[in-house]
Amino acid sequence: MAKFEKLTVPDPAELSHVQEICDIREPYRHGEDMNELFLQAMREIIEWHYSRNTFYRNLLDREQFSPDQLLSMEDIYRIPFIHANFFKTHEIPSIDSRDVEITLTSSGTMGQKSQMIFDHWSIASGRRMVDFIYEHFGWHNPDLETNYLVSNYEPEEGSTRGTTNTSKFLTKYAPARHINYVLRLTGEGSHEFDLFGCIEILKKYEAEGLPVRIIGFPSFVYFILERMKNLGVDNFKLSDESLIFFAGGWKGYADKQLSKPELYKRVGEQLGIPAIRCRDGFGSVEHSVPYVECDRHHMHIPVWSRAFIRNVKTLEVLGFGKPGYLCFVTPYITSVPAVSVMMGDLAIMHSAEECGCGIHTPWFEIAGRAGISKNKSCAVSAAELLKKESV
Repeated sequence: MAKFEKLTVPDPAELSHVQEICDIREPYRHGEDMNELFLQAMREIIEWHYSRNTFYRNLLDREQFSPDQLLSMEDIYRIPFIHANFFKTHEIPSIDSRDVEITLTSSGTMGQKSQMIFDHWSIASGRRMVDFIYEHFGWHNPDLETNYLVSNYEPEEGSTRGTTNTSKFLTKYAPARHINYVLRLTGEGSHEFDLFGCIEILKKYEAEGLPVRIIGFPSFVYFILERMKNLGVDNFKLSDESLIFFAGGWKGYADKQLSKPELYKRVGEQLGIPAIRCRDGFGSVEHSVPYVECDRHHMHIPVWSRAFIRNVKTLEVLGFGKPGYLCFVTPYITSVPAVSVMMGDLAIMHSAEECGCGIHTPWFEIAGRAGISKNKSCAVSAAELLKKESV
């Protein structure tokens, strides 16, 4: 088994169960013992933030909630949540400024960007979760020399973009011969989509015969495939050990968005990478637990978090198969009180049995984003989603 960084919570006496659950390297372990450990860790992290964060203490007092009320898994629904949008305009650290290791920003699709503060435990623990998931799926290959095409911004000194940091981080799981970026630095403080350069890079990678890993935004991969098709470029046959890991969503290009089956089919036809080697991931700077597709392309909930859906009108918790706001609960983060976060994403929860891949935890599908946009295909309104529910 791979060796990963040994981490220690900021206060082992106060956060012993947080330490225990975050040390679990089997990402989809489940059972009543895991539920009880999760509740113990949640009680610890809530008390941690309550005693260190004035905003969070006032929130819990106003809602008359205390960690002692967490007696069963159903009680996690009662934890006062913070909307992800709140972090776009407020910084509410629970740590001293001396303990801040990094501040990351969201991609800011709608113009506002979250700025999330991380201490060493919080950033490193979230990244170690990715380590454990990559190991689980067999993608941690330290002896497999690999070429990379990163569908993201070429890093610039001091970059705080969460997606850029994530994409760069994901190149560590197989040693790189070459790393090339889709969005290249211009030397003028901006980036430019190097469309023709990407096609030439893929030709070079095909000739070298090494595995290729394509990481990042799916939209730019789609634009590469479209340009190849329009120019009559012959289909590539990349190494059978190649892998595509999408992350970050389609952002401002949702009007061009293909369904996952359509996109994976195009990737198979034009790059020679089968659908089982194409995976999508979901995460955010406001909630950095990674959610990664299984081999049937469903995003299961890992042991370090729980997820559920709230009605878009009443905010009541909904069961499987009903669309609403996606909510996450996690005990791992010590830097800010993002322990219960309601996202702007609309989603539907499903039982493990609806997948059948062998992972025994629920999974979710993203149905769109709440709100109304000028570009109707770029966001799904809550009203539209309610229409879908009534069908």
